[in-house]
Amino acid sequence: MSQLLKITTLIYGFIIPCIPAFSQAPLQQKRLYISFAPLLSVENFRWSIAGNEQGTNPDILSELNFTGLKRTGFFMQGCYQMSKRLGLEATATMQYGYSGRVTDIDYAGNNRSRVVTFLKFRSRKNNGYDYRLQGHYQLLQGGVVSVAARAGYFISKAGYRMQGRSAADIKGIYNVQWQGPLLGVDAKMTLPQHWEVRAAISGQYHTYYAEADWRLRSDFKHPLSFVHRAKGGGINGQLGLHYQLNAQVGLQLKGFLQQWQTGTGSDQLYMADDRQVSTRMNESVKTQLGAALEAVFGF
Repeated sequence: MSQLLKITTLIYGFIIPCIPAFSQAPLQQKRLYISFAPLLSVENFRWSIAGNEQGTNPDILSELNFTGLKRTGFFMQGCYQMSKRLGLEATATMQYGYSGRVTDIDYAGNNRSRVVTFLKFRSRKNNGYDYRLQGHYQLLQGGVVSVAARAGYFISKAGYRMQGRSAADIKGIYNVQWQGPLLGVDAKMTLPQHWEVRAAISGQYHTYYAEADWRLRSDFKHPLSFVHRAKGGGINGQLGLHYQLNAQVGLQLKGFLQQWQTGTGSDQLYMADDRQVSTRMNESVKTQLGAALEAVFGF
């Protein structure tokens, strides 16, 4: 994390002194925009399964809760303005997980009763990768307020780890991928002195696929112990304050929220004796909050 801050300070410390004074001439729309931003985030993530495919015996058999997963990383974005109203953009985000906790609880009764197992572990190296390709179309281009609609496709991957006191003491690894189409709206309000307020909201439909290596259990196969499949939806929101330093460079401080979840799905378990057992996956829920300082360059 300290290394990321040093790199960010070096980059911005080099860029800002080299920026010429802002001209009072009207800004012209650029054809190409490239942006870079260091970011920080915190996430809570959980999933649970039932005792059988009907969702009973009990209704919640096992439940994993990852809490306070802290990550640092960066994202890069390129946007090409094909016309005055139509544009295409691609975004890539990488996050490195450096802190977090996880609980693994098993139940013998319905409604989380008769606790059989209650385990607590550390959670490190919960790295995440996110890729998005989107098109946007300007619906409203006013002097003060602008509104655009956007549509695209995303792929988001993350690896969740349970470990003991040492990094080498891995208790379990859960690798998940969310992917699907998204649809949203962006809004921008122009303020005096080259300031802007920018907001965005989008909804998504996604498929969910996860593979686990559950090293806690010797009766499970390794490295593939079980597979989860489900479908669901989510919402994403952003709110930022943008300052245009000159005709080519802007800075934006923004916060973001992701709330994703699935409905019921399937849990396919692979036993060490080659048996396969199927149960119901109840749900998977992810909530992430974050902030980023973005530098935007127009060409």
